[in-house]
Amino acid sequence: MSLKDYWYIAAESREVNGKPLAVSMLGEHIVLFRTNDGEIAALEDRCSHRNMALSLGTVSSNCVTCRYHGWKFNAAGRCVQIPSLGSAARLPNHGVRAYPAREHDGYVWVYPGESIPESTPFCFPNYEREGWTSFRMRTRMQASVEACLENFLDCPHTVYVHQGWFRNHDTRELSATVRSAADSVEVEFRGEPITKSLVSRLFFPNGKQLRHTDRFLMPNISRVDYDFGPDRHFIITSQCTPIAEYETEVHTVITYSFGRIVPLVRFLLAPVCRKIIRQDVDILAAQTETIRRFGGPQFCHVGTDLLGLKIQSMRRRAEQSEPPAQQVQAEREITICF
Repeated sequence: MSLKDYWYIAAESREVNGKPLAVSMLGEHIVLFRTNDGEIAALEDRCSHRNMALSLGTVSSNCVTCRYHGWKFNAAGRCVQIPSLGSAARLPNHGVRAYPAREHDGYVWVYPGESIPESTPFCFPNYEREGWTSFRMRTRMQASVEACLENFLDCPHTVYVHQGWFRNHDTRELSATVRSAADSVEVEFRGEPITKSLVSRLFFPNGKQLRHTDRFLMPNISRVDYDFGPDRHFIITSQCTPIAEYETEVHTVITYSFGRIVPLVRFLLAPVCRKIIRQDVDILAAQTETIRRFGGPQFCHVGTDLLGLKIQSMRRRAEQSEPPAQQVQAEREITICF
């Protein structure tokens, strides 16, 4: 397997309508369109005739038509019409590559790998489940996928980047258990103090114990849980689609259970989350600018950098088409303070 042998979000479902849509991921340039029955098609965004972008064409009769010479390609990438040859001509085999595509959880997922997918797209936890409410955010980050993932799963930065909004500095120590598997890693925090912040004042209940868990799932998904029990649980899940080396499209689904006052929570939670992620956009853009200036990343690590090295290691093995590390789930204990 490689990093291409996974499903990636290419677009939101609502974006794929009567016109072809151009998207890019992992160096692949793809055109999305819908057939007459509403199914998603994903083709290489290049007419095989004279290399015109098919996304600049039109959609009709289950096909995308090139705007240059009118060649038509169906959902399988087969060329089904070349107007200049006439209607009775036997068509040459001048098709384009078709990609596996699925529509799931309100997103269009594309599998850019050469292999036949054995997996299915990721399911966002508790999405559209009774008793849970969700909203989405879409953010373009000027940063690599790995930088985004580490940021989303890194607690110490929240004290400084999101000070007062999400967390404030607290010298009390807490324990963190890091659990590693072949294709995932998670951290569970115990005894985490609830510091005074806008988020804790608005959304965290008094007197209830917090269970906070951060997870990375190969190749590009982060999940953060703040769990106070069945009637107060927040899940922030982000899927990172690589557009270029230092450009990532982040699709975030925030799902929560909050008892009877869900509409009020949505009214308050959405703008707070957008403010916080905007702060991450700014800090990651500044980090990328420095990385470019010095000719590449030059990181050092300490024990409280809990997930960064694991994320990098798992993704590097996939990038080099190496099998996942074969290991029984391992645990290690860390002491940390925020």
